[in-house]
Amino acid sequence: MSEDQKLDPVRLWREWFVKSEKSWSDALTEMMGDEHFTNGMGRYMQEAFHTHRMFSEGMAQYLANLNIPSRADILDMSDRLAHVEDTLNQIQVELREQRAQLTKLASSGATVADTPRKRPTRSRKPAPTNDS
Repeated sequence: MSEDQKLDPVRLWREWFVKSEKSWSDALTEMMGDEHFTNGMGRYMQEAFHTHRMFSEGMAQYLANLNIPSRADILDMSDRLAHVEDTLNQIQVELREQRAQLTKLASSGATVADTPRKRPTRSRKPAPTNDS
């Protein structure tokens, strides 16, 4: 039985894999702890961000020249559309409430003239006019 354990290829492969992974991990940890590596990676990231920004600005200008909306334009339109949908939902809620009140008034036999009216607020400013 001890010979089977010694010749087990899966166990041997697993041991090799664990040792290899540990040695790679140690080597990479040591390399990334070096200040030169950190400075180089920082410079690389700055260049990558700069390249990305320049590409984005160039593409936005290109799309604007072709009269095609950019990603920012689409996202802005999406935000505006969401605001319009929210406003419509609020209007629907108010209409349902008014419809319920009118149904309640009709079932009670009262007329709209019988309901108390909201009095205008008193202020020194004149009432707004609807001159178009």
